[in-house]
Amino acid sequence: MDISGKTVLVTGATGFIGHRLVEILAKEEGAKVRALARSKEKGDKLKEAIDKPIEIAIGDLTDLPSLKKASQGCEVIFHSAAWASDRGSREMFYQANVEGTKNIVIAAQTNNCQRFIHISSIAVYGFNPKDGTDENSAFDPESGLYSETKVGAEKVVLEAVEKEKFPAVIIRPGAVYGPRSSAWTIRPIKAIKDNKMFLVAGGTGLCNYVYIDNLVDAMIMAAKNDDVIGQGFIITDGKSTTWKEFFGYYAKMLGQEKLKTLPFPVAYIVALTMELAEKITGKKAPITRNALNFLTRRATYNINKAKQVLSYTPKVNLSEGMKLTEEWLRKEKLI
Repeated sequence: MDISGKTVLVTGATGFIGHRLVEILAKEEGAKVRALARSKEKGDKLKEAIDKPIEIAIGDLTDLPSLKKASQGCEVIFHSAAWASDRGSREMFYQANVEGTKNIVIAAQTNNCQRFIHISSIAVYGFNPKDGTDENSAFDPESGLYSETKVGAEKVVLEAVEKEKFPAVIIRPGAVYGPRSSAWTIRPIKAIKDNKMFLVAGGTGLCNYVYIDNLVDAMIMAAKNDDVIGQGFIITDGKSTTWKEFFGYYAKMLGQEKLKTLPFPVAYIVALTMELAEKITGKKAPITRNALNFLTRRATYNINKAKQVLSYTPKVNLSEGMKLTEEWLRKEKLI
């Protein structure tokens, strides 16, 4: 379908992925963008940042009536809102990722949405997937609450597809980096600046990254393709690199040539100690055992389906993406 001139709702619009999606939809795709924000303040801040007219809808994934109102008249919905973290209570994860998805699906169905793009994650395959994981690989909901609830969210979407012919497509991105990325840009930059960054086991684990604009390209391709309803797509930049190289880009931006490293057993004890301290003091642990598992896995992901079916080709490579990211970091005076 042609999304030019269509009314498009973006959930998670004030977050990293949603913000860039809103920007590209409004500036390059000619869509009439309606951005879901949880408060007027967040909505106003987004409007100021986007140099194109957009509409703000105030709502919350836990509030079904607000979602029904926000999605009225919307032909396309991009659902990018989620609780994405390596910590939080089961209730927090479940309410945001499973119940929230259920609510936005109901709202979309109520308002006869023509296309629903659900942003999931490669986390559905767990922390230790097989090398060359593709869309036919088994899910592993046992790798923590994020994996569990992202699998649960996909089940909600696919059940609606199978039972009610809901026009949904699922996108499963890797580690999304770039301007405004908290997890994979701002957070590591801050850790390096504060001398708190260390590589686990020499940083030999593999990072399956995707630059934000490449991901947004894939999301929009999925919305435009009438033949992919009910399907899921793994989206990365098609390559993997070690965490040593990935975080090394940030270190070099800050004038450091080498990052500290800890053997896995030592890092595990450190993470466990910090998790126990968090329970006692309430102070957020900077590293967790789940994070260690993520940072030491060696699996790669296959994006051949996205290439063949969506005609997806990552336009920005790692070197170019890091250069663009550095320009933004310097503009924002973060480095």
